[in-house]
Amino acid sequence: MSFLNFIENHIDDINKYVQPSIHWREGRFANPVRKAESTNGDFAEVVRSLPAELSREDVVGFFREDPYKGFVATIMWGGISRFQAEEIARRNDRDSAMPKLERLVTLLRDSETDAERIGGAIASLRRGGENYFYGIGPSYFTKLLYFLAYDMGLETRPLIYDENMKPVHFALMPEAGRNPFFYYAPAVNKLNYNIFTSFEDVYYDYCEMMSDTAREIGVDVKNFEAWVFGWPANINGGQPNPRVVAKTEVDRMAAAGMIKHRFGIEDLGDAIGAARIFHDNNLDVTESLNTEGGSLPVGNDEEHPIVITETDGYVHLEYIVADVLFRLMGLEAKMISQRCIWVDEKKLDRLCFEVKSAKDKKPRNMDVYFDITAGYDAMGF
Repeated sequence: MSFLNFIENHIDDINKYVQPSIHWREGRFANPVRKAESTNGDFAEVVRSLPAELSREDVVGFFREDPYKGFVATIMWGGISRFQAEEIARRNDRDSAMPKLERLVTLLRDSETDAERIGGAIASLRRGGENYFYGIGPSYFTKLLYFLAYDMGLETRPLIYDENMKPVHFALMPEAGRNPFFYYAPAVNKLNYNIFTSFEDVYYDYCEMMSDTAREIGVDVKNFEAWVFGWPANINGGQPNPRVVAKTEVDRMAAAGMIKHRFGIEDLGDAIGAARIFHDNNLDVTESLNTEGGSLPVGNDEEHPIVITETDGYVHLEYIVADVLFRLMGLEAKMISQRCIWVDEKKLDRLCFEVKSAKDKKPRNMDVYFDITAGYDAMGF
């Protein structure tokens, strides 16, 4: 199941979701909050006036009441920096902050295009920009813009984009026809994702994709963004956490990137499907690269088949996975027959190959077994 499929199966949850309030005075932020309050300036005065729990709705209300109060509440709701709390409080007083907030509102309201609106606002918030706030970085830029634009009727609106939301962005890319920002680092034999372009471009792409997806599935993008942000591990324990699901999907996509790099599979969907199978079977592609002895590391008998939980195109993925396994072992392979068999309650697909290594004088037979019970049950066979 893709991340988009997961989202589509939870539309009712998205529509009724209310993000839990933040206990912003407790835990690891308790000491920074005390430091901010100790400065006794405009910032500290607002901090003391805030309720012990802050929700998104509270912060929206504070912006409507007083933009400066909303600004301070945004910082506390997101968690003030543990290392710069006092300086943030001192250097972002009301007199210095209000002109910047007013300029941001004007920019968001009056820009001709969404791209200019979002890109221009982000650029102005950077160090050296006319709307720079001391101690406030990119993830806080997006929180501030989210609340400032909350009541504006924008087609592509600014949304919160931090480390929790990056996996959501990447997980949605393939089905939106976008290429994930993956790169391969051969020195460490590892896949990471990296932003090759400016933060403004990546952030706008995220906002546009989330807004488009929300319209496509028929939900409010603000509800959608709050829901996919997820929740702490001690809340809704029985429900799949969207941000954890997205992170798992990104892990699989990283494996897909390795499969593409090593084996030249050009179709990202095929590569992701194959990577899911490796992921779900706890198979390490890099370890398989060192397989020796001429036997398959997995799927080589009826008792240890490769389990496929895909319901779409699972037969096609069998060929891809088998091809990857044979290439891992440096074998040329030709499929000679295919047969479905029942083993107890499991439906297995047996693919029979003739394989040959560079050292072999003649081909030898090798079989690969796939447990396709899930696919057959889903297809109604």
